[in-house]
Amino acid sequence: MKRKLLAAAFLFFFVSVQLHALTLEEERKYGREIFVEIARGTKPYTDPYLPIQLSLIKDRIEASTALPFPIKLTVIDAYSMDAFATMGGYVYVTNGLISACDREDEIAGVLSHEFGHVGRFHVSKRIEKEKTLSIARLAALFLSMVIPNPAVSGAVLSTGMAGAQTASLKYSREDENEADSTGVGIAERAGYSGVGTAEFLKKLRLTGLEKTLPQYLLTHPYSDERIGRVEALATTRKTSVDTSLFPFIIARMTIVDRPFGPEVEDQWARRYARNPDDPVNIYGMALVLTSKGNSEQAIKTVQTINSPHKALFLGEIMVSARRWGDAIRTLENESNPIALFFLARAYEGAGDVARAARILEGLRSYAGTYPEIYQRLGMVLGRQGNEAGGYENLGRYYLGTGKEQQAGTYLEKAIAKYGLNSAKGQELMALLDSFKKDPSKK
Repeated sequence: MKRKLLAAAFLFFFVSVQLHALTLEEERKYGREIFVEIARGTKPYTDPYLPIQLSLIKDRIEASTALPFPIKLTVIDAYSMDAFATMGGYVYVTNGLISACDREDEIAGVLSHEFGHVGRFHVSKRIEKEKTLSIARLAALFLSMVIPNPAVSGAVLSTGMAGAQTASLKYSREDENEADSTGVGIAERAGYSGVGTAEFLKKLRLTGLEKTLPQYLLTHPYSDERIGRVEALATTRKTSVDTSLFPFIIARMTIVDRPFGPEVEDQWARRYARNPDDPVNIYGMALVLTSKGNSEQAIKTVQTINSPHKALFLGEIMVSARRWGDAIRTLENESNPIALFFLARAYEGAGDVARAARILEGLRSYAGTYPEIYQRLGMVLGRQGNEAGGYENLGRYYLGTGKEQQAGTYLEKAIAKYGLNSAKGQELMALLDSFKKDPSKK
């Protein structure tokens, strides 16, 4: 027991000292360690629509600015409403926050604000001033932001942590102003309205939802003064990129994010009865019918929709109904990555694993935000008899979900199959070494 305590004390001292005056490489390393801890304490969001769409938004925003790190965006399945950045380009957002958005430019504004914190190194600057904070404690504080139970959050914060430490990690007014101005510019260059963040914050103020947000650690003040300042920074109020899918995603979240029951069914039945021509109402009603097992009626309902996304919605429901051939014919000419994901599912269900694998290979750029793409690809390649590729992608899936031990097991198997001296083997060995031989790991 004493040896364990000494080891813990050594780790605390070692990591705490290393957090001072961070290099870019140290930021990446510690950002990854925090990611692993957060992954252990939260649930990933697994429905494909939201993470893939957020990946598209992330890529669009990221391309409009120069950042010191590539962004690793993680969607946390939590009812709490928060978005925050840590070190090394790691950004987190809860589906609870996204569900409160009405328009895509609102979440784009929130993400642009967090990217502003990343670009200005605000997190690492805060940490440099706090010399006795370990990675484990820092991860626990971030976790407390998304734990919905206030009693649990309070316990996390109070365990060996003085209030002064918590206060020292809050963004300063200057940090927030800088992230606001930087974020508005990033969002506008990406094609979004510059008032997206302000509109979201105004809605929170009007509805009282801001009272559910934790006002400690790295969360942000929501004063009317700040909202007005963000509005004044905007130079355009019109979004120029296609955001037509976003309202359907928000509608979908009201159905798939909670247990299906009479309350959900009644909500959408009333909406559909009031306006049966509204495309969002039609899609919501079709999802309700699918959830009840009435796929045929769901398909008939979606066929009445007037939307450029009609094929996606039809194909998705056909996949749910295991009508593989119909789904393939419906989706085979689509280019939206969400539609392609369902097309791969349809080919997989039909037994054409070669085509499924080719499609999933083309979707790997979205796997950073939606790691299930790696998982499905690994399973499909395994069914093809490509053991090396199967092991590799399963390893990448576990790495993308913070499960480093499982990732190491599968990557080692992939290296053995590819051959240690092969190009692929060397690539995966470098990936394995990047986390498995980290001297700060226990």
